[in-house]
Amino acid sequence: MKWLDSLLPLGILTSFVSAAPIVERQLDLYELQISCPANKKLDGRFIGLKNNTLGVFDRDDVSPVKVYTVDSEKEGCNELHTYPVGIVDHSIGLLGPPDLLTLVDMMNPRSINPGDGDIAQWDTFQLSDGKLTNDAEGQWLAFPSGGDAWKVKWTDGLAVVTTDFMVVDVLLKSAGEGRYNGD
Repeated sequence: MKWLDSLLPLGILTSFVSAAPIVERQLDLYELQISCPANKKLDGRFIGLKNNTLGVFDRDDVSPVKVYTVDSEKEGCNELHTYPVGIVDHSIGLLGPPDLLTLVDMMNPRSINPGDGDIAQWDTFQLSDGKLTNDAEGQWLAFPSGGDAWKVKWTDGLAVVTTDFMVVDVLLKSAGEGRYNGD
């Protein structure tokens, strides 16, 4: 009977803990919209995620990717993490040779090893006046990738590229609120 007396306080504590509310953090969510007045077929479309690839796709194929911002360890920069929040961390990032980086979905970005000559950046985004840029000098370009799809890349202006690109801006558009059970 002595063991029952020692378990009783544990049972009472367990019932209080299980009845405690789950702490939720409110997240401001955004969608990434392309601005390209020179190309009406591209202008106003949203960046989506399809088969682990980020880009602009046929409207019926994919929903816009939703992201929330996190302050980067790099001064004046942000990280963009995808929503909903899962067990595995997904961030929007830039990957490739330094002069022409492709916008990608990165799983566990801190563990990415991009390979020889390539770089991986997920913590260098800057947000100003509703626009998304990178902390490096450059601009966004969109390249057609078949059908009505486009790949979005960041260039420093030194890359040799095909002539079928469009200069674009990437805008952050409010997508409401999300919840994250955090610590």
